[in-house]
Amino acid sequence: MTDVNVNFPPTVSPNRSVTAGDVELMVTQVKADVEGQVSVVTAQLADTVIDLKSGGINVLSSGATGTGNVIDSNAISNALSLTAISSVQRVKIPDGTYLVNKTIVIPRGVHLELGQKAIIRPTSGDFNIFQLKPEGRLTGGIVDLQNVNFTKAVYYLDAEDVFQFYGQSAVISDMNILNKVPTVKGAFTGTGIFCEAKTNMGFIDNVKFNNLTFINFDKVIHLRVDPILDEMFKTDPNVMAWVNANYFFQITAQNFKYGIYLEGKASVPRDVGGNMFDQCQFQAEETTEAIVYCEGAYNTFNLFMWDLHKMNDSKPAIQFTKSSRFNEIHTAMQLEITESWIDEGYMNKICSPGNYVTETRTLANRISTPYKGQFNGNQDDYLINGNLRGYTVTQTKGAAPTGTLTDIFLPDSEQGPSWNMTGTDYMNPIEIVIDCSTDPVVYAQYIGTVHPWDATPEGLLVEGWTGTEWIWLHEVKGNQSNDYLISPPYSAVDFLHKIRISFYGSPKADKKVTIGRVVAISSKALGKAYIPQFTDALTMVDVNGVARTIKLNADGTWSNASTTSLSISPALPGEATMAGEQDDILLLADKRYSVISTGAVKTAGNIADMFSLKREAFCRWTNPTTAAPIVMEIDFGTKPIQYMETLGLNFGWGESPKNIKVERVLTSGGAYAQLANITNNTLGSVKIVSRATNVYKIRLTISVPNNVNGLIRINRIFATAATSPPVTFVNTETDNQLYGDLEFGDTLKGLVMKSPDGGRWKASMSNTGAITWTKI
Repeated sequence: MTDVNVNFPPTVSPNRSVTAGDVELMVTQVKADVEGQVSVVTAQLADTVIDLKSGGINVLSSGATGTGNVIDSNAISNALSLTAISSVQRVKIPDGTYLVNKTIVIPRGVHLELGQKAIIRPTSGDFNIFQLKPEGRLTGGIVDLQNVNFTKAVYYLDAEDVFQFYGQSAVISDMNILNKVPTVKGAFTGTGIFCEAKTNMGFIDNVKFNNLTFINFDKVIHLRVDPILDEMFKTDPNVMAWVNANYFFQITAQNFKYGIYLEGKASVPRDVGGNMFDQCQFQAEETTEAIVYCEGAYNTFNLFMWDLHKMNDSKPAIQFTKSSRFNEIHTAMQLEITESWIDEGYMNKICSPGNYVTETRTLANRISTPYKGQFNGNQDDYLINGNLRGYTVTQTKGAAPTGTLTDIFLPDSEQGPSWNMTGTDYMNPIEIVIDCSTDPVVYAQYIGTVHPWDATPEGLLVEGWTGTEWIWLHEVKGNQSNDYLISPPYSAVDFLHKIRISFYGSPKADKKVTIGRVVAISSKALGKAYIPQFTDALTMVDVNGVARTIKLNADGTWSNASTTSLSISPALPGEATMAGEQDDILLLADKRYSVISTGAVKTAGNIADMFSLKREAFCRWTNPTTAAPIVMEIDFGTKPIQYMETLGLNFGWGESPKNIKVERVLTSGGAYAQLANITNNTLGSVKIVSRATNVYKIRLTISVPNNVNGLIRINRIFATAATSPPVTFVNTETDNQLYGDLEFGDTLKGLVMKSPDGGRWKASMSNTGAITWTKI
């Protein structure tokens, strides 16, 4: 309210008397002054009433101008202070431009609402624009920092104010913030959101930041717990502070050094964890240092990161430090775009769907990751011991390594040739060529390199020689920590005769790069890392290198037999296939158990082919219906499968059924009970949980093709068990019965057996196929 000021006439001279006219003149003046002031107060009251009716206190009523020519800080502060004596807790800043020269502090529980075109413009850049108190709200408007050298934060939250997790919520939303374009490229300054804890038991929880856009900042989001807490904790174990459980939704940022910067630890006394970043868009540029820098734990990030290829190869898009734990990032930016990740922490994870089979990548040295194109000792590698089968490896560019080049064919991925990468770059790489033309990899896929931890190259290019030309297979750049550099499944070669690998740079101080293994698989032929089971035949190589197959006759004598080539179908991305896997307990079930088909008559293939590693072989039916379905029974007899865990079927491409019913018998002589009844199936592979102590029989009822061709093709029926040893590979816990060819790749190697007297005898083969036993 404005005070009433009355202007009295000049003091009457004491030398003359007061007349009636003087009195009348004074009364008239007082009356005019009072009436004028009353009209001003009435107008102010009217403005206040209008403000209150609109649900808020208007800063214009407190003296703000919104013209951009007058500093409006005090007027805005005055309007906010009125909430302390008013039941109205909303302050409105209408459209206009408001100059401010100090921080706008939003009191506890107050909502500061800016118009859509309300612009806050600071007169200098050395103070925070807004400081939010607990339960406060700030929405709408624009912050324009283009005319100052901004070094502070647009939004500042002090953990000493204590933002509680329970019973309260603070919100900042729906604002656009534009900082100054730096005169030096990339020299951005200032912070968008700064949540800071510096004192014992200071914390920031449950604050929501929604729909905010930031342009030209050093750090867009900075969550920080000061290292002083570590020092305090040394003398008082009860000291702690944190910035936890906050929400960042629909944050958009462009032109910045760091997008999200989490500074603290994975636990108290400096806990920065449990914060959620969802539906955020970050535009990377060549001056970007990192999209995410994280020292905390249990934070989740759902980000779209644009144009990561623009970043400097030495800069990581995502960096997890040594103190980070259990953070998870979801992004549509596939790992093929950049390999620029650094993970020095524990069990941090990136989920990224794309051309890779896996959708989840744990940035650590894995023992086994399902569906991942990695070759940490698995049996599918076709190049294993390639040097013993005529493969050669030659270095064609760069300084010589230490170690032996042929070690890249060993299963030990920690051993291999090493290079000092000093002076190498994209134009001056190390280059090696592997010649595998003595046994080309048919339908080669997943070609790449495996490196010991901390000995990885920054850049790598893999090419394949088809017999007529070199073709691109895989390429990475800016790699910081990935030790498996494996090509995606769309990189395939019908006949791979040579592999050329070029690599350069090292993210480590010692500039050391080691190739532990070079790997590839054939989706047509078996890998070379395991021995397939065989029946009554052996394949051996004679002294001239000719492969010969011999057969064991019923009377115990040996004779020549024809060679059968095993094959497996190409792996389908993400499917639970069992092609070549060692866990299957139903391999060659037709030879081990009773397998009968009592339903629809097959039209192609054989029942036995459904239990074979020959994945190009199959059993097919034409138009089986619900009335006349495929029915198959597997009877395990008096030796049931113990603790069967899963049962699965793999169907031919485009020849899968809609209906699959599975029944089983769990007691000797018992009746069938339903395990699963799947309708409207569209998958090429079906895997069913089948946990039971004993399984005596299984019955499968299958009908109604998915496709217009009317065909149902079963490539494989498989199962796994918890206690029964798998039968796909030679296992010393079983009876070691083999149902496939056993081939010795070295002519000096052969079958060794013991005689009853304990003597050891070794078999060898002549050029005519005759076997000779020699005592050793």
